[in-house]
Amino acid sequence: MSNLTENRIDVILSEAGLSTIKTGIAAIAAELPAGTLDEQQRKSYRAIDVSNKVFCIDAVTEISISGAGIMPPFISAVSIQKDLTLFEQLDGVEASLQNVMQKIADLKRIAGHEAYNMAAAAYKIYSAANTAGIPGAKQAYEKLKPRFDAQGRPNDTNNLTTSDEA
Repeated sequence: MSNLTENRIDVILSEAGLSTIKTGIAAIAAELPAGTLDEQQRKSYRAIDVSNKVFCIDAVTEISISGAGIMPPFISAVSIQKDLTLFEQLDGVEASLQNVMQKIADLKRIAGHEAYNMAAAAYKIYSAANTAGIPGAKQAYEKLKPRFDAQGRPNDTNNLTTSDEA
């Protein structure tokens, strides 16, 4: 458990910063070609791994060399190559976005962890103040208490840990 007073992230995004992020996401989406899959297609479409990619490259080479007299016009080395190029471009974009998504997930985890731990500490203090009969503590304690009632421990404030996640 981290130190309660440790606050690794003590900022919020500015409206301008949030707007810039949203505009950037919209710009990325606008540059992507049209196309989505339904759930069945996501399960059934083949993925490209290293072996499949090498196979596709070899097929483009072979079609380019000897395909003129063998391949029907609807089989195109150019189309295969365009799909492979798009795949590689999107693979790079995806890797970059995954790095950004990991950072976002980490920042969310830190912010949530810090908020929850501080709120749980406040609850412990309100609970102790309520038990001691300090004026004004009962209302706040009663407001916060249901979070822990749902766990079957309405009177146990000694075991609040970071595993008590909302």
